[in-house]
Amino acid sequence: MGLWKRVSERTKQTLGLKGNEANWKPTSNARNTAMIEEARKFSKQLKALHRELKELGMRIDTGLSTVRTVLNAPLPRVMEMSDKGPVPVEKETGIVGSGVAFDVLTAAGSDVRSKLQAEVLHPLDQWQAAYRMIKHRNSKCEDLRLELDAKRREAAAMNVTLEKQKTRAHAADAKTPPVSEGGAGSPNKFEDAEFKLQKEEDKVTRLTQRFKDVEAEVYNALLTLINDTKVLKQYAATALVVYQNGFAHAYTAFSEALQSLQLTTSQAHMQLGVGGGVGAAPGPGLESTPSKARLSGGGDVGSPASGGASPPTAGLPVSTPPAPPAWYNEARQAATSMKYDSDDDS
Repeated sequence: MGLWKRVSERTKQTLGLKGNEANWKPTSNARNTAMIEEARKFSKQLKALHRELKELGMRIDTGLSTVRTVLNAPLPRVMEMSDKGPVPVEKETGIVGSGVAFDVLTAAGSDVRSKLQAEVLHPLDQWQAAYRMIKHRNSKCEDLRLELDAKRREAAAMNVTLEKQKTRAHAADAKTPPVSEGGAGSPNKFEDAEFKLQKEEDKVTRLTQRFKDVEAEVYNALLTLINDTKVLKQYAATALVVYQNGFAHAYTAFSEALQSLQLTTSQAHMQLGVGGGVGAAPGPGLESTPSKARLSGGGDVGSPASGGASPPTAGLPVSTPPAPPAWYNEARQAATSMKYDSDDDS
């Protein structure tokens, strides 16, 4: 069906124009439309979260780079006056971060960004990609709905016209007896019209089944999207773990430097007669960065806690939802990074 007929049908439904049947109602796609509207509102919030998490990861990387630059700067030197003017007491220039492992600082910043992208941002991108595909499929479902309703109107109009013609023909036959076979009252007179009506009704039946199939596909995809939404809190927790591990990793760059500083300060206090005095204690001992962060529930990040399945959320079907259509998973696999300034929920 062409664009004009779909626009015409949409206009008729907007104006509340019914078909030729007294009980004619537009085909409903209301449940999918309502669910997509709520998903649209959540999508905007998810986009804001994605932006903040990504920018925070970039700021951590930039911040560690600034720390590395400052620690690699030369130390101001002590000067003494000589015949030639001020000369440094120590000829060799030291740096602020002597003993700091600069490569560890570099690796820590890069690890934060890469792990954040792989373990947090990409899953959020996949959710957004699935949502965009659902919107696209639902727009196709809406086109099919309008096509179906336009065809229903045509079939209903043809049926009313045919009934009126039969009524007039029967009234005429009652007044004037037929002169020969094939007259006004012959049953073959409306055979062509009845055949055309049957063809239209068959089209309506086929379109109805197609619409039901597509509508059910979109609905099942929405159920999967909602279930995917329930575990998004785990990715927020994962982001915090990634940040924490990044800082812990960066802190290990100072292990040798702080240990040396502690020994030097302790010796200086002992020489000054500070009984038992010690220098600044190093920071708390650090464990090696865990290979996989764990949530408080004991489960791995990105997977439900080991405490068992979470209780069903109110308002959702208790039974296991049907598997989503193939295009839902294809959209997730083809997910790209979000565009924050776009209006198409990308």
